[in-house]
Amino acid sequence: MHRLPFLLIVFSLIALPVSPLVISGTLAEEAKKEKPQKPKTRRSQVLGKSAFRLIEKAQELMGEEKFDEAMQPLQTILDGDKFKPYEKAVAIQTMGYIYAGKEDYDATIASFERAIATGDLPPRVISDLTYGLAQLHLAKDRPRKSLQLIEQWFAAQEKEPGGEPFALKAQIYLILEELRPAEQAIRKALSKAQEPKQPWTRILLSVLLQEERYGEARPILEDAVQIWPGVKVFWQQLTAIYYHFEEEKLAFVAHRAMHVQGMLTSSKELSTMAQLYLYHDVPIKAAEILQSGLDAKTIEATEKHYELLARAYMQAREWDKSIAPLTKAAEKSDEGKFYAQLAQSYIQNENWKAAESALTKALDKGGLDDEADSWLLLGIARTRLEKFDAAIKAFRKAGDDDDVAKDAFRWIRSIERRLSENRRASAER
Repeated sequence: MHRLPFLLIVFSLIALPVSPLVISGTLAEEAKKEKPQKPKTRRSQVLGKSAFRLIEKAQELMGEEKFDEAMQPLQTILDGDKFKPYEKAVAIQTMGYIYAGKEDYDATIASFERAIATGDLPPRVISDLTYGLAQLHLAKDRPRKSLQLIEQWFAAQEKEPGGEPFALKAQIYLILEELRPAEQAIRKALSKAQEPKQPWTRILLSVLLQEERYGEARPILEDAVQIWPGVKVFWQQLTAIYYHFEEEKLAFVAHRAMHVQGMLTSSKELSTMAQLYLYHDVPIKAAEILQSGLDAKTIEATEKHYELLARAYMQAREWDKSIAPLTKAAEKSDEGKFYAQLAQSYIQNENWKAAESALTKALDKGGLDDEADSWLLLGIARTRLEKFDAAIKAFRKAGDDDDVAKDAFRWIRSIERRLSENRRASAER
């Protein structure tokens, strides 16, 4: 159910008490002098003094949100024999507003319908109540009934109304998924607006996007983000449209606008923003977002996010900074790929001992797409550490793969030559 704010149906709709002194004095005398007599029309109803004071008291209590107490003076009118039908009708109507204040919309509807059914309220008030009933039935998820009432309201108007009723009708049609009449009504509403209205713009966009009329929605959204730059949904929709038209740079700009304004707050949103910075070759910015998000725990400390942070640092050639996130990713993973990546960072800094350890762990965990390359690197690391026998074993493992066999056996021959030279030098001494 849609929740209605207390004053959505404003107090001005009440047939406000009119003092009996209005029809008196000069005006009454002038009316008597009118000749010839015009056909009789329905005379404007007025409240007597007693009814006026009781209605006024109920309104005061209603304004103080003393809803139960506000019912008492109205019940006095309904129970009293001295009060006229019109006064009782106004009391019933006012009860409806009290129920609205209590957010008891079913009771509000019942009171308004009962007030109309008396036949004692003037046409203007009946029209206003009909409009209120259309809103209430919509709030109670009864759009078909709401549509019937708003159409009834339109039929009773002597001249074309402003934009609000057309917007209400558009909203009803949208809920009923009748998109073309919804579009017709909302465009009518917008044509009557002196300045753009955000809720009405949303209705029009909803129609266009549901019908996949992205080309028509695009300029509306581009205007919307200028008029209401702080509305996230407009930026999201505009970004999606840019992607639809394969305008990745504009989509990236829109994403950045959301990020700068602090609209991206979830772990998924922030990590996506970081991935976009990586994709558009701004790795250091990606690293900043990921590092600060992981530190602040706004980004989940997952294997994937640590890998992404490490990749951002490596792409930015910040090898030392990539080690910590790669280590955490490696510890969380069931596969060895992160230890293999970690080894790459150590190799960049010629930390051969750490590289050997990382590669050993990578191969022990397994699941590597390029296992032969890891054996080759392990052989190189052991060669640098002068662990020649262990290096040869690693190179022989690498040599089982045809793609790296040539390099592996070249390293083996190099080690064998070196060992041979060392033996010859030792013999000469």
